[in-house]
Amino acid sequence: MTTDRRISPARARASGQRGFTLVELLVAMAAGLVVSLAAFLLSKNATRFFQNEARASASHLAATVGLNRLAADLQRAAYLSTPNIRVDPEVCQVPAEPLGLNVLAGIAIRRQGSVFEGGAELTQSADNQLFPDSIIIGGSLSSNELFEFRRISDATGAMVVELNPNSAAVQRTLQRANGSGQGLSQIFAPNRILRVMVRGQTQALYGVIQGTNVQGDPPNLIAITLKSTPGLPLLSGLGRCGVTPGGATGDGGWVNVVNRVRYNIRSLVGKETPYAPLVAPIAPEQTGDNGRTELVRVELDDQNNEIDDTLELVAEYAVDLKFGISVAEESTDLSVTDPFIQRHVITATDNTEVYNFAAPLDQLNTAAPQRVRSVQVRLSTRTRAPDRDVGYPERSDGRRLRFLIPGIVGETTYARMRTLYADIALPNQAYVKW
Repeated sequence: MTTDRRISPARARASGQRGFTLVELLVAMAAGLVVSLAAFLLSKNATRFFQNEARASASHLAATVGLNRLAADLQRAAYLSTPNIRVDPEVCQVPAEPLGLNVLAGIAIRRQGSVFEGGAELTQSADNQLFPDSIIIGGSLSSNELFEFRRISDATGAMVVELNPNSAAVQRTLQRANGSGQGLSQIFAPNRILRVMVRGQTQALYGVIQGTNVQGDPPNLIAITLKSTPGLPLLSGLGRCGVTPGGATGDGGWVNVVNRVRYNIRSLVGKETPYAPLVAPIAPEQTGDNGRTELVRVELDDQNNEIDDTLELVAEYAVDLKFGISVAEESTDLSVTDPFIQRHVITATDNTEVYNFAAPLDQLNTAAPQRVRSVQVRLSTRTRAPDRDVGYPERSDGRRLRFLIPGIVGETTYARMRTLYADIALPNQAYVKW
């Protein structure tokens, strides 16, 4: 017998194939590892870049929101109020007390006010040679309504202003309150200033709200009780303004609320505020969160104290706030409606003229805030975490591009800054001649 030694084509092909050698496997694994490492590094750098740019965008957004909020209030400075209560010829009587009413003005800029009001809380800003200002804005900010009143009566030594519940302003307010707007008791809140215009009189009276009594649904009685100090001036003799002594002023008129709000930069870390969870430090050794500061807005009462539950965080990680102004030339000619305007801009060192004209009235008796026609604002914020290891010199007006965060471990100690400017006109002071 003979044996057939022919091999099938499939078997021949299989026998001709061979596997990878150990050397080839090691080379392939090494190459794959290099590719994987390169992809990882690329991904890590991309992620870091994205995080840094996201922080920069958040910083820019915070500055934009903060500046818009401040600008909205500045545009209503002295609205249904007075640019300077101490020299305003349209004010019936300037009360010596309380302090908040005695210093009522459209604006009051305090030089390095945030530093004086916040103290050691602004250590990081001080380390960067930044000394933020603060500003107080006075005007009808919580409502744009003029409310008609029927009478002002004298009850147990306190003046009571009774609003007309059927007036258009009251009805509009009630409709807004059914949505998300403020109600009458919220608008006429205690310790706010009340401006009173008696029908037939040209000068305004100013008092301080003690409480508001709203009865009925819909209301049939809206009574605003005023504090005895300062009290409303009485109409007597040849006086041109005031209320009827001992009786009731039945001719009626109009009233509105005047608010005073302060903007400054401060730390909210460790404070009992609704924002405590938001500002709680997460990794202070890497971000400096223990020293973070914010731009805040808070309302002041008649004694110049902050009113509870009115604190508002306007811009996170705010580090600088500076002001410049435009001032109208003083004139004794009451026919002058287009005076020469002098501009005092923000400079690297504090511009003294800004604080001479717009200083708080209790700090400088010669201040003339009524002559301010516009306010220049510079607001700076920083990114949450540092991402630069070098700083830049300041610009000619004191603007910074980098913010040193002291105490950070490692070489990356500078955070980027976002700085925005705005020139805001004060339309309610446009034609003040005194």
